[in-house]
Amino acid sequence: MYFCFKILALVAFVNSAFANDDFPQFRHVDSGAAAPTQLPIGEIKLLTDEDFAPFSFKNSSGEMTGASIELALLACAEIRMKCVIVAKPFNELLPALRNSEGDAIISGLRITKAVMEKTTITRPYFFSLGQFIARKGMPFDTPDVRSLAGRRIGFVKDTTHQAFLEIHFDRAALTPFETEASLFESLRTGGLDAAFADSLHAQFWLKGSVSRGCCDVLGAGFIDRATFSSGLSFLVRRDQDVLRESFDYALDRLQTNGASAKIFSRYFPGFVF
Repeated sequence: MYFCFKILALVAFVNSAFANDDFPQFRHVDSGAAAPTQLPIGEIKLLTDEDFAPFSFKNSSGEMTGASIELALLACAEIRMKCVIVAKPFNELLPALRNSEGDAIISGLRITKAVMEKTTITRPYFFSLGQFIARKGMPFDTPDVRSLAGRRIGFVKDTTHQAFLEIHFDRAALTPFETEASLFESLRTGGLDAAFADSLHAQFWLKGSVSRGCCDVLGAGFIDRATFSSGLSFLVRRDQDVLRESFDYALDRLQTNGASAKIFSRYFPGFVF
């Protein structure tokens, strides 16, 4: 199978054809990059959020795990760097990196202008997607502008998902909600025809008991970097170009050989992207 994008207005629509059967290739791979000839010396400390499931979190045994952690450790092994995980609360990650208590932040941190003032980042290894979900039995099966015109489409107000809908789906009957929980409950009980939200949040809700099997994904996901599609990257200090370049090379290799898709598929089994 292959991975492609269909352009819908200014939106990249992720078609239902992915690498490794299940998962898209998020990274822009630098196929001409040479293997690093110089590697960071000593043990590399990887800073990670303690409560950012499914990317980094403590399991029932108290051990740190998650898609980002597995990916980072495999990247280290790919280029033979010795790496250890250092878990910290979210608000301590950036200070710890700046104070040299760790060498890289591998999950949990949103990339902002303030964050970038003293850090540099790898190319993203994951992008957040937007997802339409709809009640089962609705008389439409694709999330295109014509099919959703006049339909009751819900979203959480004052979010990037709202901005996306107002630009590209303004012919629908757009309905704001205060919280994601109230949005999904209204969809379940028939107050909406469809909802638009973060793809992972939506699909975890669909697979949970609260949804009561009411609904399903409506087509594949959307990427729109102008609004909701923020990327996950590894962050390092600005003086650590060798480490950043080493990670970029390793992450490229893991995507090319299918290892990253296998990791993501374990943490998002049966998800539609």
